[in-house]
Amino acid sequence: MNPAPPARAPRSTPGSRAARRVLRRSRDAASRKKGGVILPLLGIIAGIVGVLVLAGALLAGGGAAVMIAELDRDLPPVESFESLQYAEPSVAYDRTGRVRLATFFSEKRKVVAFTDIPKLVLDATTSVEDRTFWENQGVDLVATIAALASDVSGADNRGGGSTITQQFVRARLLPPDLVNDPDRLYERKAKEILQSFKLTQAFPGEVGKERILTAYLNQIFYGHNAYGISAAADVYFGKRLQCPLNDAGEKADPQCEELTLMEAALLAGLPQSPSVLDPYRYAEEVELEAEDGKTRTELRVPTCGYPAKAGCVDVAPVIRRDFILRSLADGYGRWTQVSEAELQAALNEPIRLIGERPVRWQAPHYVWAMKTQLDQILADREPAERGGYRIITSLDWKAQSIASRYVRAAAEFTQMDYTPYLRALRQYKVPAQDRTWLNFLRGKSIKNAALVALDYRSGDVLAYVGSANYYGRNSKKMDPKFDVVQGFRQPGSAWKPILYATAIDTRTITAGTVLLDVTTGFGSSWDPKNAGLDERGAVLARKALQYSLNIPAIRLIHRTRPEVVGQYAARAGIQFLGGRRAMALAGLAGAIGTVETRMLDLVAAYGAFGNDGFVTRPRFILKVTRVTKDSEGNPVEEPVYEAGAPERAKFISPQAAFIMADILKGNTNPADNIYWGERFQLNNGPGGSYRIAALKTGTTNDIRDLSAYGLLPQPANRKDPAVAVGVWMGNSDHSQPTLSGNPLFASDGPGEIWHAFLREYMKGKPVTDFQPPEKGLVQAAIDSYSGGKPGPWTRDTYTEWFIKGTEPGSEGAIDPEGLIYVRACGGWMVDPLQAENRGAPGFWKTAVRDWMARARGGVGVASREFGTITRYLEGRSSWGGPIGYAGGACPTEKPKPSPDPNASPDPNATPEPERTPRPTPPPERTPKPGKTPRPTPPPTPNP
Repeated sequence: MNPAPPARAPRSTPGSRAARRVLRRSRDAASRKKGGVILPLLGIIAGIVGVLVLAGALLAGGGAAVMIAELDRDLPPVESFESLQYAEPSVAYDRTGRVRLATFFSEKRKVVAFTDIPKLVLDATTSVEDRTFWENQGVDLVATIAALASDVSGADNRGGGSTITQQFVRARLLPPDLVNDPDRLYERKAKEILQSFKLTQAFPGEVGKERILTAYLNQIFYGHNAYGISAAADVYFGKRLQCPLNDAGEKADPQCEELTLMEAALLAGLPQSPSVLDPYRYAEEVELEAEDGKTRTELRVPTCGYPAKAGCVDVAPVIRRDFILRSLADGYGRWTQVSEAELQAALNEPIRLIGERPVRWQAPHYVWAMKTQLDQILADREPAERGGYRIITSLDWKAQSIASRYVRAAAEFTQMDYTPYLRALRQYKVPAQDRTWLNFLRGKSIKNAALVALDYRSGDVLAYVGSANYYGRNSKKMDPKFDVVQGFRQPGSAWKPILYATAIDTRTITAGTVLLDVTTGFGSSWDPKNAGLDERGAVLARKALQYSLNIPAIRLIHRTRPEVVGQYAARAGIQFLGGRRAMALAGLAGAIGTVETRMLDLVAAYGAFGNDGFVTRPRFILKVTRVTKDSEGNPVEEPVYEAGAPERAKFISPQAAFIMADILKGNTNPADNIYWGERFQLNNGPGGSYRIAALKTGTTNDIRDLSAYGLLPQPANRKDPAVAVGVWMGNSDHSQPTLSGNPLFASDGPGEIWHAFLREYMKGKPVTDFQPPEKGLVQAAIDSYSGGKPGPWTRDTYTEWFIKGTEPGSEGAIDPEGLIYVRACGGWMVDPLQAENRGAPGFWKTAVRDWMARARGGVGVASREFGTITRYLEGRSSWGGPIGYAGGACPTEKPKPSPDPNASPDPNATPEPERTPRPTPPPERTPKPGKTPRPTPPPTPNP
């Protein structure tokens, strides 16, 4: 069998050639006068309409059929009407799905079903846009030819003669390049007619008409970025199409208002020319007197009323409204019958507009941060502004409300005059117990604050206040739009737990390691000091961190090395303003929080102390869905995204994490920290029981940044959040606050906000403690002054936690026995020089010797060089024994008594003559000092 011959192209007919010629001339109309095209095209369109309406496209023959085939080419199938998606706003909610936080949109639109649209609105629309809508085949032959004959002038109130179906087709079922090309007007009109007829045939009957009209009312533009009748009702009048009813048939929401006859008519007229007919163009503010004698202002569109006043001429939107009202009164509504009395009432009803309403979000700083994550999730989908998504976020509205209240109270209310200040405290229900610390902040000119709280187990961001009041007044010191949570600020001493965690995890120190609190010139004229200008000599790491001593931290970063701390910070997900090498470049100054970090990163890192050393990546979004329609037009919720398992990164070992939490929880326990323990303890467990909480504050140079960071133990119930919280206070422009002669520390501001937030948020919830890991931790008794295993020099002991293998007596023990003790003068004497860092420059050791000489005179003896004074560690009355002498010499006379009248005598002044101490290792060669970054000279306060 021979293969079939190739198919031949259809033979061109005179009709098809004429059709192409007319369409081509239409496309080239930019270089021709319209008159050369319009007359033959009118004839063709009239023929097309006649064939379509009288016989149907399938029965058409001859030139009209050829023309229809030519027009139909390149048109999208009308069946796509089934799957049309509108550009709909996306709405973000809190984690419960009940509190609306924000709406994202490029077009204000809320898609509604046919049953949601009042008959009044349907009739008002068809009476002006398409009076034959319910009967025609998608086109109105008489109106179309009349409009084309006047060059689509739109001279009548029908707006160009297009039916509702044609207007919808033009918007959604024609190629955009055709619709947007003014030189192809008549080609577009012909294809619009064809598509309208085909759409009506594809979706016939009453149900088809309902679907087309509903689609039109959801699609059409009403001005002021309002797309669809539902958005228009809200934008112009702040009303709903229908108010939901309860079981008793009453309005479920008493505030809900539906459109009146007058309002429906006004809206129905806008699509013809939304800009020309925009009622806001003509609106005026009118002052009205209420029954109580007070005046109120309304935004009204002036009208002449009925009967009109002599010489009064109504504005354009009112004229069109009146035309529609009279059309309904004349019987052009399918369901609506308007009596003469109702007509007059509608003509005389004042046109009250809701007014321009700025978009206001709940938790706006959080929303902006969340939107960044949302855009990443939707990267290969319709953007949020068009996709119509429902977004369930991680935000806990209770936590957010509490956080916002205390942040505003501390940073905003305290800047008010006294009477408004008291009024604001009452309005926001700030408890009386917070008045003392809030009063202290008054007059301090510290105008901004921020708070972020997250569940460190899941990463869920629970509260996020980027500045005191996003919608508040802008000033130089208070930029309410600035998001401090995402900005970079110096954490001050709140950075120290990251340093100590690194040192413990790398087995550089233990919680019982001796560190020296001796003021030293660390090079380049940099001699940082503690907040009280105190020097305590040899202290153990646990107490050095709890009391936030600066000098031990600087010596510690020298031991640990700044670059190692920077590497650990990167593991924790902490970003630095100067990049990953910023900590290494900062050198020793990095120990006291001089390198700028982000609040969110640091809060997440603190969470690792309660999370077995894992940092959980903060997340803002739990679930994203999108409402679509099934084949029968019913709404279906389509899943788009759901948060999976938390993303975690290893920061430190579980053992180091627990030790850090155990140290920091002492700052909220009066038995461990005599300064802040009582101030920050939480007694809000069941029955007012004590709640364990870990806390660290930080105050930077010149009081420019004040911070508080901390966490609570994991709750027993996995559904409850494991909370970590960070708080910042300062000025947006980083200026130094005015203190009115009073000192200010982080404990006075951020620490109080931190405490108040957790006091209220966690009230009544079960109490737990930080749980040690099952393996890898041991406890051992150590010397309270020198660390290490107790010996004959020991005056007191306590039990400390250690990573297994680092405890005293083990093969890998880090802390030598009796490190600061030497046998001299017939007993044991304290020589802090034995605890100086290996490789420390010689001038460091000189500073230690100077301290020893002064300490032999007791507490309160000042340094001539630095102005600092000797003192005992908080809660103690001794340095662990008498201070020794260089070279083991003995005193020839009794040391002078302490000038401190409050100092207690040492009851164990006579050292016990026991074992010879371990010899001091020979000094290593002093390394050549590198370039030390110059920090701000003044001391960094540490509370």
